[in-house]
Amino acid sequence: MFQQSFTDIRRTRKRYAGITAGHIGRIALVVIFLACLPVSSVYSAAPSAQYKEYEVKAAFMYNFLKFIDWPEEKKAQAGSQIIIGIIGEDPFGSAADILKDKKVEERDVVIKRFEGLAKLKEQAESGKKEQLEALKKCHLLFISPSEKKTAAEIIDIVKKNGVLTVGDTAGFLEAGGAISFFLEENKIRFNINLEAVEKAGVKIRSQLLRLAKKVIKDGQEVSAAGQEGS
Repeated sequence: MFQQSFTDIRRTRKRYAGITAGHIGRIALVVIFLACLPVSSVYSAAPSAQYKEYEVKAAFMYNFLKFIDWPEEKKAQAGSQIIIGIIGEDPFGSAADILKDKKVEERDVVIKRFEGLAKLKEQAESGKKEQLEALKKCHLLFISPSEKKTAAEIIDIVKKNGVLTVGDTAGFLEAGGAISFFLEENKIRFNINLEAVEKAGVKIRSQLLRLAKKVIKDGQEVSAAGQEGS
């Protein structure tokens, strides 16, 4: 599953014909990494289709971190860490282990898992607001399928806190999510909601926009190239 042919890679190269040599080098590394990951030795040992799927999504999320600019106050708040949060029933399990010991710009990538929103709100009502507040300290927050009904509320809680929200359920972008995974021809793809990104107070670099299947703004698909420098 999830194999990408050399034809796909050649097509991808053509898309970047007008980008500077420096950009080509950086993008090529990411594209090749994502293209080759499904046929890696780790993949062959995966116990299930879900494990494989979420291992690829974990790899995507790690690479997302390399092309996101957070507000200065967010960087100061996290110190030497970049936090990936997972809220709800965790679909990654040990598939997220590929992120162990990873770094982005010399900062350690840390995974934090949270119970579902209902449980967090229950804790907050009893005076224990630590976990609910910890959501706002994440750099990237994956909202699990178990939280589909509360996704919009979760997004509202973390908005304006420099949190990039990611999900893989139908209607996630419409609920205000920033990046949504989907399966197309047995390959993991993603769409980006620029309006949600802007509301979160973060910036996605043009290199990542160009890798998205669709870039949506104000409910309309827009050109990734036209968003460069925005």
